[in-house]
Amino acid sequence: MKYSTPTLDINLNAVKQNYLTIKKFCNKSEICGTVKASSYGLGGHNKIVTTLKNAGCKRFFVANINEGIFIRKKFKSIIINILNGLNRGEEKILYKHNLNPVINTISQLKKWLIFTKNKRKNKLVIHFDTGMCRLGIQENQIIEVLKLKDQINKFKEVIIMSHLACAGDKKNNFNEKQRKKFEKIRKTLPGYKYSLAASGGIFLGKKYHYDLVRPGINLYGGSKSLNSKIKHVVSLKAPIIQINNLKKGETAGYSRTFKAKRDSVTATIPMGYADGIGIRLSNKGYVHFKNKKIPMIGRVSMDLIILDITKFKNKIKVGDFVEVYNDKFTIDNFANLTGTIPYRIITCISKRYLRNYKN
Repeated sequence: MKYSTPTLDINLNAVKQNYLTIKKFCNKSEICGTVKASSYGLGGHNKIVTTLKNAGCKRFFVANINEGIFIRKKFKSIIINILNGLNRGEEKILYKHNLNPVINTISQLKKWLIFTKNKRKNKLVIHFDTGMCRLGIQENQIIEVLKLKDQINKFKEVIIMSHLACAGDKKNNFNEKQRKKFEKIRKTLPGYKYSLAASGGIFLGKKYHYDLVRPGINLYGGSKSLNSKIKHVVSLKAPIIQINNLKKGETAGYSRTFKAKRDSVTATIPMGYADGIGIRLSNKGYVHFKNKKIPMIGRVSMDLIILDITKFKNKIKVGDFVEVYNDKFTIDNFANLTGTIPYRIITCISKRYLRNYKN
């Protein structure tokens, strides 16, 4: 059944191909799947994680314990790491569900070592802050880690990781400053596995790859400017639910921010700021019909947007779909139009949209 509702088309084969593109680019590194925030807003953890798993991905990163438990219920064998770390009283539940907290402080490290003292010790992930100043053990605290090295070495696998602050800007010299700090940490704590690069860092070059890379937005078709081989994944379209006539001098939308300079034909589509369509697109944004622009007029409201279809008045009818972003006008393009980043575009995708997963 075809519903008259905004529809999100998600190309699972493109997700797979993006994973394989990154794998080829980082041929000596393990490729981990970052699937936090419901696979960056695309939902369908079952489908996204299954797609990545079938492509060869064995290790995944999520933000918090709830995301980890949700995925673990469906996938018993994959490795799941919790980026937000070990928080108060979470030791037992993490261990029960075989989830690895990314250790972000000395206190967390000591708690986890104490808790796992007489338990199986499979994997330990320790995060150092090299310049993000967000999460991670501080550089001057490495001596505290060294004091615990005998206990750390009891784990079958230890990963030392950090995160780049400016990886999306290849020319930013802060990337190299962070890499050198990370290299110093690696030499101080040798013999483990190391991970520095997420999506942006991957395309800074081989010296940033180390043993593991952690792509996120690139898997979902964002930040294509980093590598032209990244394939488009997600498209959004919305149906016309009403067509109106607007006479010269009449206004449209809340606060009457649009005044017609000529007799016009308008159309209304059922999406708005409750669906992640930024209000700053009011009287500025546009959608596409057969790859031609249709301007948004008036203020973007919670559930509805008005379009000026005067140039298409004999070509568009109620029930026709217009496209918000697609393979030609990508989420990167839409992010630029909105004045934001592609991460926000897809992580704020409405749960009200019909999701159509394609292989």
